[in-house]
Amino acid sequence: MEPREIFDLIVKADERLKYATDEKGALRRRQARELLEQARDEARAIENDPLVRQAEQRLADIEALPSSRAESGDAS
Repeated sequence: MEPREIFDLIVKADERLKYATDEKGALRRRQARELLEQARDEARAIENDPLVRQAEQRLADIEALPSSRAESGDAS
């Protein structure tokens, strides 16, 4: 996969989060996470460290979202 294609995956993930409605928030976070994991793995495969870091940062940002806990089953 080319770097531009990987970057496009990251942008798609961002758009999933940006345009998520309350009803589809958990679904959009899962979709974004999957896209970012794919982008990270593809970036690792071509040894593009900046794209790896970018995907990993966005994955960390998703995990930091308050509703991510509820989605993973950790809600009380």
